[in-house]
Amino acid sequence: MTGINFVLNDKGERTALLIDFAHLKQEGKTDVDVMEFIEDLEDILAVELSKNENDYSSWEDAKSRLRAKGIID
Repeated sequence: MTGINFVLNDKGERTALLIDFAHLKQEGKTDVDVMEFIEDLEDILAVELSKNENDYSSWEDAKSRLRAKGIID
């Protein structure tokens, strides 16, 4: 998608995202299109961040793990 650029640090890692709204509007994108794109990015980020979270299959499983860690009785 043109009008979307990444800012890179000295190591070449992506650290920020620039969205050129004027360019996107010239391409016919609406404010709604841009907001939906941003919402999609937020969803992707939430999924990526949640990959490191503990996964509990049931409340009983969660309770047993908390008991084993001494967090609950």
